[in-house]
Amino acid sequence: MSRLHICNTFFERELEKGAGRSLADWMRSHPIVLQLQFLPLLYAEPEDRILVSDLPEDPDPRLCLIEGPVPFGKIEHWGPSLAIAAWAKTHAIPYPIPNWEIVKKVNSKVFSFVESPKLPGAQLLESEQEVRGWIQKTPGRKVLKTPFGTAGGGHIHVEKEMPKNLKFPLIGESWVERIFDFSTQWKGEELLGVTLFENEPDGTYRGTFEGNVESQALEEHLEVVRPLLKKIKELGFVGHLGIDAYVYLWQGKKRLQPVVEINGRKTMSWAALQMPKKRLFYTRSANGLLPSCLTVRGKTVHFSRNVICTE
Repeated sequence: MSRLHICNTFFERELEKGAGRSLADWMRSHPIVLQLQFLPLLYAEPEDRILVSDLPEDPDPRLCLIEGPVPFGKIEHWGPSLAIAAWAKTHAIPYPIPNWEIVKKVNSKVFSFVESPKLPGAQLLESEQEVRGWIQKTPGRKVLKTPFGTAGGGHIHVEKEMPKNLKFPLIGESWVERIFDFSTQWKGEELLGVTLFENEPDGTYRGTFEGNVESQALEEHLEVVRPLLKKIKELGFVGHLGIDAYVYLWQGKKRLQPVVEINGRKTMSWAALQMPKKRLFYTRSANGLLPSCLTVRGKTVHFSRNVICTE
């Protein structure tokens, strides 16, 4: 059966904001979202269709418009979406997703923080007073994380002063020296694969690739993750999951942070697994595998980054 891919990388923003915007509006809500809606071009089959808000020049025949004729196929989303559900309902297309509150719970960094081992000195912060106290007692570089930040977005880097206009809850962590990052990709409780990935110095995602993870680190990660997956299943969440981890230095010794965050959706690491033995980077480039510009309602949008795939 052919599939209808909808790459809703606005997923975390929708978790924060909830219902109220159309699918087309969400797809046009940010240049990164606008470009990454074309990610399924990298892995969709010839008979599949990819739903997009706008078409590039010389479009791939698999592309079809949200506001155009309704394509046939089982919906394959990036992550569960209220906007996709509303669009599907309008067109009488089946689209079952988990309860929205459960989707929010599983994807919140608060859930992964509470349900897994923590970095030394890390703390869940729910008021300005708690933030101020945590800053005073935590030496060195540190970061505050919002519940639905992604790819380094939502990180508030802290020096000594109290940041302004905070929204709670937040997670406070020391900024540690990471040796390597990795993730496991799941469909329910089925392990789909393991990837290594790279971040920029500020924590922003750069690229991902298949590779060998130290066996001890992977085993310890899996020991923590498998019970967590059972709990997620019991909550009623079904679908793709990406669980990030890293090995870091603490007081001169290597340590594992077994769960950094849980992404209840597809991820760039999942996409990399669809292209074995290749490195997938989302980096500053004028050329790449996705459109480099797009005309939206008469205005041309140029994208500063693109997906590069290397051996």
